[in-house]
Amino acid sequence: MRGRIKGKTLIARDEGDSTNGVVIKLYGEETNGAISIIEQPFEPGLLLPPHVHENDVWLYVLEGEMHVRVDDEVVKATDGCWVLKPRRIPHTMWNAGHEPARIVELYTPGGFELFFIDFEERLRQGPVGLDKMNLLGEPHGIRFFDDWIPDLKAAYNLRVVGE
Repeated sequence: MRGRIKGKTLIARDEGDSTNGVVIKLYGEETNGAISIIEQPFEPGLLLPPHVHENDVWLYVLEGEMHVRVDDEVVKATDGCWVLKPRRIPHTMWNAGHEPARIVELYTPGGFELFFIDFEERLRQGPVGLDKMNLLGEPHGIRFFDDWIPDLKAAYNLRVVGE
């Protein structure tokens, strides 16, 4: 476990492990795998590649706005909104606004936060395409795909994370 304070009741605003802008606030191993929590900024025009994974994700928008597609449903979430991205259901998210967004994600079960550590290490080597993201994601139970990317990029003038 990197830099965490096991057994603490309070996790302060400035605490957590930062990895490529993502701040891991709570590791799954600290909750016996029940939940993990991250906080992250999300730049305008940024698209997370569509994907499926083996945990539920609750997204909470602290600031700004995020669009989320879950299967065929698209929602726009603003400050104070929660969005469920269920396990094994294709989904993606993007910031179509003009300002950065800041979000919190809760993963149940926990453990997915470790993907961000692996992703940061790989990103240091240069751009990361979907094939490489899938290699990174496999041990974390996530699979990326590109079916929606061309339409979303065109409709919202987006760029894909890792490009």
